[in-house]
Amino acid sequence: MPATAGDADEVAALFARSRALALPFLPVLHTAEEDRALFSRLIAGGGVTLACEAHRLLGFMVESDGWVEHLYLDPDFHRQGIGGRLLAAAQARQDELSLWCFAQNAAALAFYGRHGFAEMRRTAGDNEERLPDVLLHWTRG
Repeated sequence: MPATAGDADEVAALFARSRALALPFLPVLHTAEEDRALFSRLIAGGGVTLACEAHRLLGFMVESDGWVEHLYLDPDFHRQGIGGRLLAAAQARQDELSLWCFAQNAAALAFYGRHGFAEMRRTAGDNEERLPDVLLHWTRG
């Protein structure tokens, strides 16, 4: 379901929790207020899809033209098909998608590989976190 302005706090909280628990190697670079402001802007621009069950946020994806900008799940709900459904929805809407994934995130790299993404290139850390990452790309059949 599409996110609305009232979802920004919950999305930002899930973002912080997911990164802390599932990606403990990531540095914390922004305050909770900065994260809320970021997600408020992203939601206002459209392209933020939520995965919810019984009014609980399980995950979210931020999608723009040709890109998956963010895909995060509540760590309690990993490996239940939620991320796959979010990604499949983006793949149904677009003919090709690219995304960046941290090189240390082996589980995510395997996940994207199972969903047809191929590695295009690696960097030594050309990102805000200054950590090695991988550019992945998918094209419709």
